[in-house]
Parts: sequence; structure tokens; C-alpha cells
Amino acid sequence: MRTGNMHVMLSVTLQVVMFASFIALLVLIWRVSKWPRWRIRAVVYGWAAVFLLAIFWTALMPRCCRNLMDSSTLANTFPDGTIAMAALFGGWFWPLIVVGIANCRDRKTTGNNHAA
Repeated sequence: MRTGNMHVMLSVTLQVVMFASFIALLVLIWRVSKWPRWRIRAVVYGWAAVFLLAIFWTALMPRCCRNLMDSSTLANTFPDGTIAMAALFGGWFWPLIVVGIANCRDRKTTGNNHAA
């Protein structure tokens, strides 16, 4: 019974770390987009980073935790491979939103509201 609780705690902890790593990646993209002439690069590199993070959580982490969890807990804890494909095709969306919001806030604070 104690090992079952450990598997549940490990599963919840890994899911929290997975969510926190995605939020930390978005914060990093936001910080990089503030650099001069890095808005487009932040979206493109952010897209690649989202895809690599998805590969990490869908392929590498389940293999590393294979000896720690049984197969049902492993399947419930980690996302399947469709998340990696979604990150490949739609991973540009979140970096674009973060960079767009940061750009809009910068325009409002600096007073450059002219149409470019």
C-alpha cells in the first residue's frame, strides 16, 4: 500500500513539474522577446523549445521512469506522442501570444502607437 502512495505522489509531482517547466519556458520566451530585434526569433526559437520540451516529456522522461512506475501509472502520468506532434504543428501559438502581449504592452508604455 505504501508503494502505491509513492507512485501517486511521484505522478502528481511529475505533472506539476511538467506544467511548471512549460510556464518557465514561456517566461523565458517573454524575457528573450524583450531583447532588441528578437521578437521573431523568440517565436521561432520558442516553437523549437516547445517541441523539444514536448519530446522530453513524451519520450525521454517515461523511459527514465520505467523502473520507478508500473505501466498504468506511467501511461496516466506522461502524455502520449500526440502532444509532441501538436507541439510540432501548433507550438508556435503560445510563443506568438506571449511575444504579442509583450509587444503590445511595450507599445503602450513607450507611447509608440503609430501603425507600422
